[in-house]
Amino acid sequence: MPLLAPITNEMVKAEVEPLWIELRQKYGRKYDFSSDPDGLHDRINGTMHGMGILQGWERHGGPAMRQLRSFGVPVEICKELIDKFCEDESTEEEEQTHKTTRASLYAGFEKWAKEHEGEQFSTAQLAEQAGFSAATIRKYLKTTAYFTKVKSGWYEAGYKRNN
Repeated sequence: MPLLAPITNEMVKAEVEPLWIELRQKYGRKYDFSSDPDGLHDRINGTMHGMGILQGWERHGGPAMRQLRSFGVPVEICKELIDKFCEDESTEEEEQTHKTTRASLYAGFEKWAKEHEGEQFSTAQLAEQAGFSAATIRKYLKTTAYFTKVKSGWYEAGYKRNN
């Protein structure tokens, strides 16, 4: 879900300026840099922070709500910013996406190993395929029954059967 238009610093100023005016009309300048009883100052900070995150968000991808929440932006401000600056976000898509677990990565890697039985791979190739670091792969290869060590740094895919 992309932004409707790239967020500029001028857009950020235009968004928070009315909030600053409201804060100063209510309390004067004494609450410019501290929290106020109504939480308006926190709202200004959250809005500025959220818009700053959205400025660089498209490079990282993923749901906007998840990105904003990962930086601690309050939910109500997230919803407001998404409604105003992002194309329609479907919450159903976010609910359907599941977290990738280490177990599911290993299961996928073992399935891949079965499909490439008899082929030889370097540790670096296996690390790239599995999505783990080289150290994690080396540790995994010591205990797995899906790869046989051919020589230093090279492994052959295929399930080892204990006879």
